[in-house]
Amino acid sequence: MHEHRDLALEAKIQQTLDMGNHVWVIGDVHGYFETLQELLKKLDYTDDDVIIFIGDLIDKGPNSKAVFELVTRAENFFSIRGNHEEMLRLSLTPKYKGRMKKSWLKYGGKQTLDSISQDDELALKEAANWIPLIEAMPTELVLKDFRIVHAGYNPISNLESQSNKERMWNREIFESEEIIDSQRQIIVGHTPIQTLGCSPNDGIWESKLRLKDGRSSVVCIDGGVALPDSDSALIAYNLLDYTIRILPKIEQDYFSVNSS
Repeated sequence: MHEHRDLALEAKIQQTLDMGNHVWVIGDVHGYFETLQELLKKLDYTDDDVIIFIGDLIDKGPNSKAVFELVTRAENFFSIRGNHEEMLRLSLTPKYKGRMKKSWLKYGGKQTLDSISQDDELALKEAANWIPLIEAMPTELVLKDFRIVHAGYNPISNLESQSNKERMWNREIFESEEIIDSQRQIIVGHTPIQTLGCSPNDGIWESKLRLKDGRSSVVCIDGGVALPDSDSALIAYNLLDYTIRILPKIEQDYFSVNSS
Protein backbone atom coordinates (compact mmCIF):
# COMPACT_ATOMS: atom_id res chain seq x y z
CA MET A 1 0.00 0.00 0.00
CA HIS A 2 2.88 2.36 0.77
CA GLU A 3 5.33 1.11 -1.84
CA HIS A 4 5.45 4.58 -3.40
CA ARG A 5 6.61 6.06 -0.07
CA ASP A 6 9.81 5.76 1.96
CA LEU A 7 8.63 5.30 5.54
CA ALA A 8 12.16 5.28 6.96
CA LEU A 9 12.94 8.58 5.26
CA GLU A 10 9.67 10.08 6.47
CA ALA A 11 10.57 9.07 10.04
CA LYS A 12 14.04 10.62 9.67
CA ILE A 13 12.60 13.91 8.40
CA GLN A 14 9.97 14.02 11.14
CA GLN A 15 12.59 13.34 13.80
CA THR A 16 14.73 16.14 12.37
CA LEU A 17 11.83 18.57 12.76
CA ASP A 18 10.89 17.25 16.21
CA MET A 19 14.46 17.91 17.38
CA GLY A 20 14.23 21.51 16.21
CA ASN A 21 16.52 21.12 13.21
CA HIS A 22 15.88 22.49 9.75
CA VAL A 23 14.29 20.70 6.83
CA TRP A 24 14.50 22.60 3.56
CA VAL A 25 12.43 21.66 0.50
CA ILE A 26 13.90 22.84 -2.80
CA GLY A 27 11.82 23.28 -5.95
CA ASP A 28 12.50 21.98 -9.46
CA VAL A 29 16.22 22.39 -10.24
CA HIS A 30 16.18 21.18 -13.87
CA GLY A 31 19.96 20.91 -14.22
CA TYR A 32 20.83 24.45 -13.12
CA PHE A 33 23.76 23.38 -10.98
CA GLU A 34 25.43 26.77 -10.46
CA THR A 35 22.18 28.29 -9.25
CA LEU A 36 21.64 25.34 -6.92
CA GLN A 37 25.14 25.70 -5.46
CA GLU A 38 24.55 29.36 -4.67
CA LEU A 39 21.13 28.65 -3.17
CA LEU A 40 22.61 25.98 -0.90
CA LYS A 41 25.11 28.52 0.41
CA LYS A 42 22.19 30.75 1.43
CA LEU A 43 20.60 27.94 3.45
CA ASP A 44 23.52 27.77 5.89
CA TYR A 45 22.55 24.18 6.72
CA THR A 46 24.38 21.89 9.15
CA ASP A 47 24.92 18.14 9.39
CA ASP A 48 21.80 17.95 11.56
CA ASP A 49 19.56 19.40 8.86
CA VAL A 50 17.88 17.66 5.92
CA ILE A 51 17.48 18.90 2.33
CA ILE A 52 14.57 17.53 0.31
CA PHE A 53 14.25 18.06 -3.43
CA ILE A 54 10.77 18.06 -4.91
CA GLY A 55 11.79 16.26 -8.11
CA ASP A 56 12.76 17.31 -11.63
CA LEU A 57 16.42 17.46 -10.75
CA ILE A 58 17.23 16.93 -14.41
CA ASP A 59 16.49 18.08 -17.99
CA LYS A 60 16.43 21.51 -19.65
CA GLY A 61 19.38 23.12 -17.84
CA PRO A 62 23.10 22.82 -18.63
CA ASN A 63 24.34 20.38 -15.95
CA SER A 64 21.82 17.73 -14.98
CA LYS A 65 24.63 15.24 -14.37
CA ALA A 66 26.18 17.38 -11.63
CA VAL A 67 22.80 18.03 -9.99
CA PHE A 68 21.78 14.38 -10.03
CA GLU A 69 25.10 13.18 -8.67
CA LEU A 70 25.14 15.79 -5.90
CA VAL A 71 21.64 15.01 -4.71
CA THR A 72 22.00 11.22 -4.85
CA ARG A 73 25.41 11.15 -3.16
CA ALA A 74 25.38 13.88 -0.51
CA GLU A 75 24.50 12.87 3.03
CA ASN A 76 21.10 14.16 4.19
CA PHE A 77 20.10 15.13 0.63
CA PHE A 78 17.03 13.29 -0.67
CA SER A 79 14.65 13.66 -3.59
CA ILE A 80 11.18 12.57 -4.49
CA ARG A 81 10.59 11.52 -8.10
CA GLY A 82 9.45 14.11 -10.60
CA ASN A 83 7.95 13.59 -14.03
CA HIS A 84 11.32 14.25 -15.70
CA GLU A 85 13.03 11.48 -13.74
CA GLU A 86 10.06 9.31 -14.67
CA MET A 87 10.41 10.18 -18.36
CA LEU A 88 14.06 9.13 -18.26
CA ARG A 89 13.08 5.87 -16.56
CA LEU A 90 10.36 5.08 -19.10
CA SER A 91 12.63 6.06 -21.99
CA LEU A 92 15.65 3.97 -21.03
CA THR A 93 14.25 0.94 -19.19
CA PRO A 94 14.30 -1.86 -21.81
CA LYS A 95 10.88 -3.31 -20.96
CA TYR A 96 9.18 -0.01 -21.84
CA LYS A 97 10.77 -0.05 -25.31
CA GLY A 98 11.56 3.67 -25.29
CA ARG A 99 7.90 4.64 -25.22
CA MET A 100 8.62 8.16 -23.90
CA LYS A 101 12.04 8.71 -25.43
CA LYS A 102 10.88 11.12 -28.13
CA SER A 103 9.00 13.29 -25.62
CA TRP A 104 11.81 13.10 -23.07
CA LEU A 105 14.42 14.29 -25.57
CA LYS A 106 12.09 17.06 -26.78
CA TYR A 107 11.38 18.39 -23.29
CA GLY A 108 14.90 18.54 -21.92
CA GLY A 109 16.31 15.03 -22.08
CA LYS A 110 18.79 16.02 -24.78
CA GLN A 111 20.32 18.60 -22.44
CA THR A 112 20.68 15.90 -19.78
CA LEU A 113 22.50 13.57 -22.17
CA ASP A 114 24.75 16.42 -23.35
CA SER A 115 25.75 17.07 -19.74
CA ILE A 116 26.92 13.46 -19.45
CA SER A 117 28.87 13.06 -22.70
CA GLN A 118 28.98 14.23 -26.30
CA ASP A 119 29.15 10.55 -27.22
CA ASP A 120 25.48 9.58 -27.50
CA GLU A 121 26.06 5.91 -26.73
CA LEU A 122 28.06 6.64 -23.60
CA ALA A 123 25.56 9.25 -22.45
CA LEU A 124 22.61 6.89 -22.82
CA LYS A 125 24.47 4.13 -21.00
CA GLU A 126 25.32 6.33 -18.02
CA ALA A 127 21.83 7.83 -17.86
CA ALA A 128 20.42 4.30 -17.77
CA ASN A 129 22.59 3.66 -14.72
CA TRP A 130 20.54 6.29 -12.88
CA ILE A 131 17.36 4.21 -13.18
CA PRO A 132 17.75 2.22 -9.92
CA LEU A 133 18.28 5.48 -8.02
CA ILE A 134 15.20 6.98 -9.67
CA GLU A 135 13.09 3.94 -8.91
CA ALA A 136 14.13 4.19 -5.25
CA MET A 137 12.78 7.76 -5.03
CA PRO A 138 9.37 7.99 -3.35
CA THR A 139 6.61 9.83 -5.17
CA GLU A 140 5.37 11.52 -2.01
CA LEU A 141 6.46 12.12 1.57
CA VAL A 142 3.84 12.23 4.31
CA LEU A 143 4.78 13.91 7.58
CA LYS A 144 2.81 14.99 10.63
CA ASP A 145 2.09 18.48 9.30
CA PHE A 146 3.16 18.29 5.65
CA ARG A 147 2.62 16.28 2.49
CA ILE A 148 5.35 16.71 -0.14
CA VAL A 149 4.64 15.69 -3.74
CA HIS A 150 6.06 16.69 -7.10
CA ALA A 151 2.96 17.80 -9.02
CA GLY A 152 -0.17 17.33 -6.95
CA TYR A 153 -3.24 15.14 -6.64
CA ASN A 154 -6.59 14.49 -8.23
CA PRO A 155 -8.83 16.51 -5.90
CA ILE A 156 -11.82 14.19 -6.26
CA SER A 157 -9.95 10.96 -5.53
CA ASN A 158 -8.97 9.55 -2.15
CA LEU A 159 -5.39 10.50 -1.32
CA GLU A 160 -4.47 6.89 -0.60
CA SER A 161 -5.71 5.69 -3.99
CA GLN A 162 -3.79 8.18 -6.16
CA SER A 163 -1.44 6.84 -8.80
CA ASN A 164 2.20 7.76 -9.31
CA LYS A 165 1.15 9.40 -12.58
CA GLU A 166 -1.20 11.73 -10.70
CA ARG A 167 1.44 12.55 -8.10
CA MET A 168 4.02 13.38 -10.80
CA TRP A 169 1.85 15.08 -13.46
CA ASN A 170 -1.57 16.21 -12.15
CA ARG A 171 -2.14 19.97 -11.83
CA GLU A 172 -5.79 19.93 -10.79
CA ILE A 173 -4.81 20.79 -7.23
CA PHE A 174 -4.69 24.45 -8.27
CA GLU A 175 -8.34 24.33 -9.34
CA SER A 176 -9.66 22.62 -6.22
CA GLU A 177 -12.28 24.53 -4.27
CA GLU A 178 -11.94 22.22 -1.28
CA ILE A 179 -9.06 21.39 1.03
CA ILE A 180 -7.49 18.09 0.00
CA ASP A 181 -5.71 17.21 3.27
CA SER A 182 -7.29 18.81 6.32
CA GLN A 183 -4.29 18.13 8.58
CA ARG A 184 -1.28 18.75 6.34
CA GLN A 185 0.01 21.53 4.17
CA ILE A 186 0.70 20.14 0.69
CA ILE A 187 3.96 21.29 -0.91
CA VAL A 188 4.26 20.93 -4.68
CA GLY A 189 6.57 21.86 -7.54
CA HIS A 190 6.13 20.99 -11.23
CA THR A 191 4.13 24.11 -12.11
CA PRO A 192 6.19 27.31 -12.38
CA ILE A 193 4.58 29.89 -10.13
CA GLN A 194 4.85 32.42 -12.96
CA THR A 195 2.08 30.45 -14.73
CA LEU A 196 -0.08 30.86 -11.63
CA GLY A 197 0.14 34.64 -11.71
CA CYS A 198 2.90 34.83 -9.13
CA SER A 199 6.55 35.88 -9.25
CA PRO A 200 9.49 34.59 -7.18
CA ASN A 201 10.11 38.26 -6.44
CA ASP A 202 6.95 38.08 -4.32
CA GLY A 203 7.70 34.74 -2.67
CA ILE A 204 5.89 31.45 -3.28
CA TRP A 205 2.40 30.62 -4.53
CA GLU A 206 -0.08 29.97 -1.71
CA SER A 207 -3.62 28.66 -1.90
CA LYS A 208 -6.29 30.89 -0.43
CA LEU A 209 -7.82 27.82 1.22
CA ARG A 210 -6.61 27.70 4.82
CA LEU A 211 -6.16 24.86 7.27
CA LYS A 212 -7.60 25.17 10.78
CA ASP A 213 -4.19 26.28 12.06
CA GLY A 214 -4.16 29.17 9.57
CA ARG A 215 -1.59 27.77 7.16
CA SER A 216 -2.23 27.75 3.44
CA SER A 217 -3.49 24.31 2.41
CA VAL A 218 -1.20 24.18 -0.66
CA VAL A 219 2.03 25.96 -1.55
CA CYS A 220 3.97 25.75 -4.81
CA ILE A 221 7.74 26.27 -4.79
CA ASP A 222 8.66 25.86 -8.47
CA GLY A 223 10.41 29.15 -9.25
CA GLY A 224 10.47 28.46 -12.99
CA VAL A 225 14.26 28.25 -13.13
CA ALA A 226 14.10 26.74 -16.63
CA LEU A 227 11.88 29.49 -18.01
CA PRO A 228 13.37 32.36 -20.03
CA ASP A 229 11.58 34.86 -17.78
CA SER A 230 13.65 37.58 -16.13
CA ASP A 231 12.38 36.49 -12.70
CA SER A 232 13.11 32.77 -13.07
CA ALA A 233 14.61 31.43 -9.86
CA LEU A 234 15.21 28.50 -7.56
CA ILE A 235 13.23 28.40 -4.30
CA ALA A 236 13.82 26.72 -0.93
CA TYR A 237 11.12 26.45 1.74
CA ASN A 238 11.86 25.73 5.40
CA LEU A 239 9.46 23.34 7.16
CA LEU A 240 10.65 24.32 10.64
CA ASP A 241 10.07 28.07 10.55
CA TYR A 242 8.45 28.62 7.11
CA THR A 243 11.22 30.91 5.90
CA ILE A 244 11.89 31.13 2.17
CA ARG A 245 15.14 31.52 0.27
CA ILE A 246 15.12 32.55 -3.39
CA LEU A 247 18.08 32.58 -5.77
CA PRO A 248 17.63 34.14 -9.23
CA LYS A 249 18.93 31.97 -12.04
CA ILE A 250 22.64 32.41 -12.69
CA GLU A 251 23.17 30.45 -15.91
CA GLN A 252 22.10 31.61 -19.32
CA ASP A 253 18.94 30.07 -20.77
CA TYR A 254 19.34 26.62 -22.25
CA PHE A 255 15.71 25.70 -22.71
CA SER A 256 12.85 27.97 -23.68
CA VAL A 257 9.82 25.70 -24.11
CA ASN A 258 7.09 26.71 -21.66
CA SER A 259 6.55 23.24 -20.26
CA SER A 260 7.47 21.54 -17.01
